[in-house]
Amino acid sequence: MKIFTKFICLSIVAVSLLTGCDIENRCSCIEIENNVKYFENYHYNLEENTKEIVDSLEELRDLFHNEDSQDVKKYINKFDDEFFIDNSLVIIVLSASHPRHKVTVTSFEPKNNKLRITVELRSNVPPFSSVETVIEFHLIIIETTKKEIKDCTDVEVTIAEPSC
Repeated sequence: MKIFTKFICLSIVAVSLLTGCDIENRCSCIEIENNVKYFENYHYNLEENTKEIVDSLEELRDLFHNEDSQDVKKYINKFDDEFFIDNSLVIIVLSASHPRHKVTVTSFEPKNNKLRITVELRSNVPPFSSVETVIEFHLIIIETTKKEIKDCTDVEVTIAEPSC
């Protein structure tokens, strides 16, 4: 898996260099890439524009107490009290009004008591396609250490168009 991840990262860098794209934002994503879990077409318990920092198992259970998605339940059940001693979760629910978006966290920056996160939405549908536009919801769960987001009390999410 590590070889595949390195291959993908090197491929992104190579394509970016060949096409003249700015890869600075993509590089910041590589640092947290393995700590992000995406649930596309999410339509269960949490409301649109949810942005939460979860610091305990109790908070996580409260947030997802009515969860219907088996995939989400299975994922959040892996966390226990021991995980939350040194770690936190950042929970984000976004909506996209275009068909079939690929969601990627491209930056994760604690600054001035705010956790600033940039999310890129890239459409998987070719331009001028006849695919019906619908509202899609995406659940993003980011694992981070409490030390990394120390003093952050608010989450600010910016939606970015693809840079390339």
